[in-house]
Amino acid sequence: MKLWLKQTLITLAVILLSVSLCLYFFVAKETDGLIQQAIQNGDRDTAVFCDHLSTLDRTSSTSYDADGVARQSLIQYTFSTYAHLLQSGYCSWSLVMDGRYFYNTAVYDPLSVLPIAEEIITASRIAETDGTHLLISMQNMTVLQTPVTIYRTANIDETYRHIDDLTRMAQLSLLGCLLLCGVLLPLILRKTLNPLRKLTQVSEKIAGGDYALRSQIHTGDEVGDLSRSFDHMAETVEQKISDLEETARRREMLLGALTHEMKTPMTAIIGFSGSLLSMPLTEEGRLEAAHEINEAAKRTERLSQKMMQLISMQENPVVLKKSIDSRELLEKVCAAMAQAAEEKRIELQTDLRADTLTGDADLLFSLLTNLTDNAIKASPENTIIHLTATQDGDTQTLTVIDQGSGIPADKIALVTEPFYRVDKARSRKLGGAGLGLSLCQMIAQAHGGQLEIQSEIGKGTVISMIWPLEEKQHE
Repeated sequence: MKLWLKQTLITLAVILLSVSLCLYFFVAKETDGLIQQAIQNGDRDTAVFCDHLSTLDRTSSTSYDADGVARQSLIQYTFSTYAHLLQSGYCSWSLVMDGRYFYNTAVYDPLSVLPIAEEIITASRIAETDGTHLLISMQNMTVLQTPVTIYRTANIDETYRHIDDLTRMAQLSLLGCLLLCGVLLPLILRKTLNPLRKLTQVSEKIAGGDYALRSQIHTGDEVGDLSRSFDHMAETVEQKISDLEETARRREMLLGALTHEMKTPMTAIIGFSGSLLSMPLTEEGRLEAAHEINEAAKRTERLSQKMMQLISMQENPVVLKKSIDSRELLEKVCAAMAQAAEEKRIELQTDLRADTLTGDADLLFSLLTNLTDNAIKASPENTIIHLTATQDGDTQTLTVIDQGSGIPADKIALVTEPFYRVDKARSRKLGGAGLGLSLCQMIAQAHGGQLEIQSEIGKGTVISMIWPLEEKQHE
């Protein structure tokens, strides 16, 4: 069931109950008031009649010792005179003495409806006879030392017609209220729920792929709050999807490039292993083939290791920062790169201008070994590579300086892209895959810093990682 229809039915039910209760109490109160007014009028008229009849005690010359028949005749005569004067089409009077009528102009029998009770002075009762509503008022009194009962019988159909008219008006009012609410409520509720329908349409379009769409509902109520929360959620979802798409794109690019890069060593391995298996080679030829296979396998291993590091940095760039001894870090890097440097007779020198650094020791070691490895490959023999650690104010820097061939100015911005190599022939020959600087860039960004590259053709390259100095954390 639609929300607007459900709300309409619930609201109509509440309105029906509320208006019905209000009209019921109103009609009940008015009915009670009209009936009480009719009873009061009857009691008042009966009391006035009795006052007139009681004047016999003051004006009559008949002795109280007179014959009872004479007293009854006088009372009957006086009563009939007053009754005749007060007689009307809706009201009649009756006189009862000794339990029987001495005068009665009523069509109905009031004595049977309202029997005489000596202990009661006045009484009233409403009765319905043949569809007619009668109000019977009774009063006991003593006239000329004779107990009598006066009955007033009045037709109060007019009062009940008034009550019926009031009830019908209440019913018509209730019906009119329901009809009006039944017409207006759906219109009002549908208009009120328009923002929710718009929100539903926007959510369906976003689910269909239109991630940039927003609801743009600006109201000061709960729907406006819901719209703002929905738009914030949509922005977050769009950003997450964008990040996932970018990650998938980069991973696809990396895997594609890795596949391409793996072709060269795998071709060498397959080719030289095939020669060993199928061709008669001299001892020198077999050693050369085995050496080429070994080099291709090492290149494949290095390529896979750097690829795994790169993917790991992309998926989990969180760093565990703590205080690091600068001297120990640089000495570990020099020790790790000593064999590669000795093969080209390159000297590794360290320059300590900061006793400690703050960062992830493993990531900083990986950064320095990659930069040093690139510097060794790019540097000629009998040159020096400088590794420095400095701290200046609120920043700290690790720098690797070589005297190699340098990088063209228009290529510096590209060397941090995965698998990009300035000199592809030399890089392949030296075993480079173009992943080292990409990994270094990610390590710098993970520390909240950046990688700066300064280079000049034929003079060498200076690569620095600069990142902010944070409060040192101890293990």
